[in-house]
This record gives sequence, C-alpha cells and structure tokens, in this order.
Amino acid sequence: MRYLSDTEVKSLLENKWLRIIEAIESAFLDSTAEMIPKTYLNGWGGDFRAMPAALGDYAALKWISVFPSNWQKEKHTIHGTLVLSDRRTGETLVAMDCRTLTAYRTAATSAIATKYCAPKAREFAFIGCGLQAQYHIEAYESVFGHMNMTVETYDRNRDAMKKLHKWIGRENIAQAWGYNDNVEDTVKHADVITTLTPSTEGYLNILDLKSDCHVNAVGADAEGKRELMTNVIDGSANVICDDTEQALHSGELQYNEWPHLQINRLKHLINNHKSMRLDKGISVFDSTGIAIEDVAIANFIYNELL
Repeated sequence: MRYLSDTEVKSLLENKWLRIIEAIESAFLDSTAEMIPKTYLNGWGGDFRAMPAALGDYAALKWISVFPSNWQKEKHTIHGTLVLSDRRTGETLVAMDCRTLTAYRTAATSAIATKYCAPKAREFAFIGCGLQAQYHIEAYESVFGHMNMTVETYDRNRDAMKKLHKWIGRENIAQAWGYNDNVEDTVKHADVITTLTPSTEGYLNILDLKSDCHVNAVGADAEGKRELMTNVIDGSANVICDDTEQALHSGELQYNEWPHLQINRLKHLINNHKSMRLDKGISVFDSTGIAIEDVAIANFIYNELL
C-alpha cells in the first residue's frame, strides 16, 4: 500500500481548484454517498476525530487530530491520515496525509456556498490568518477572479496577518488588501466574511455586518467552539449547513434551538438556489467539515495519481 506524504498530496492538488470544487459539489448530490457524523475522542489540549464515508466505488476513513494551541509549540494544528478503499472489494488502495487534503476540501466547500449565496461578491473579510485563510483566498479567487477581489483581514496574532499579506502580494491573488486592529473594522464593508478561528466565544456581531452579506463560519467544528454571536444566526434570512445533525452537535447551531428558522443543507442550496431569494438579507454557512468532502477529494487525489 502506498502512503502519500503531505508534500505529495499538495503536488496533486495545486492549481486545480475549479476541478476540486466541482468534484466536491458533485459529491453532495451523489445518491451513492453515505456517511455517519464524525466521532470525537478527547485529547490533552485538543481532540481526535474519526470520519468514515463512501462515495461511488470508494470508501474512506479519516483519522485526524486538531490541537489549536500547537502553534505555540511550533507544531501543526492538524495531524492525521486518510485511508481510501475499494468499495466493491474492500481492498485498501492508498493512504495519505490529510493536513493539506483537509484544508483544500474545507476551502472548496466554502467556495461552493459562496458562489450561490454571494455571486456578485467583491469584498472579502477573513478573521483568522493562518493557512486556512490562504486556501480560502485561493478557492475564492478561482471562482471570482483576483481582479474582482479585495481582502481585509484580522488576527490577534499580527505576525500571522503580516505573513498572509506578504503571501497575497507575492501571489498577486487579490486586487487590494489590508489588515485591521479589530473585527468590526474588518467586516463592516465585506460582502463575504469567513471566520477561521478556534474561538470558544462568539465575536461576530450582526450589528457590524452589511445587511446583505454572506458569512462562512468555519472555526466551530467541535463542541464548545463558537465564532458567531447569537444575533447573527437569529437575524439571518438563510442558514445553510453541510450536515444538520453534525451542525447541531458541533457547529454554530449547537448553542440554541432555532424553531423559527429554516435550516437548509448545502445539497438543498445547490439544487434550489434559484428559488431561495438569497439576495435578501444575511446568509450563513455553518461549515463543520463532513466526511463526504474527504472521500470526494481523496477520490480526486487517487485518480490524479493513476
């Protein structure tokens, strides 16, 4: 059985954003897709997650750890391995490091939600300036084009902001960019806000948002995490999630019951976006990261390898 390192995985994914986005979008609509919500195991300062899914002729299991404070130890936040098998025979086909794989599929899924919820977006705000911000900017640029993008950022770690801005300039991936001293100034003009932090307290307030913006809430992917104040969900016209059960357990939706809201899955958005009046009010995508995305991108990587 071959094992693909993170470097090898990255080389098979680079500069293929539109194809990756298409592959993951197709997976959400595929009738052969099956998965169960991710299972968590507590660690010391983080957690471990088991994520099984099947799609078409493939089945996969991702075993991943998320330790948010690892940056203080100069270690990666995410470690893990994905094993891809033949669904017809049970044969193990390949194993691969899943750090970059996870970053790509997360950003691609945000791009899917964004292209339907905010198709005319020009101003993009990012709260959290780690590697996920880079991958999200790349994914958005593939959909919207760099000449149509301006980027505003905020991170409590100013070194992370400076590093991100050097990368934006080097890659020439946006028309203009800037960084700010607080969340409020970062998001006030944004068409799309992407939150990418391990926060356990809501910091994004609806009072600071444009009345028709779109929010990709990515950081809350486990119990106890949150980035949005209650009023953001409560005041949104459209709330979308990748998987309802998982979002209610570990996403932004875990904190309140929302009996007055129509919560739609991403599959519904893809199929019905033309009739959803997405140009009216704020939309939120609660992204917890699901195993269907993992098996879809692992399938993509395996076929690129062949």
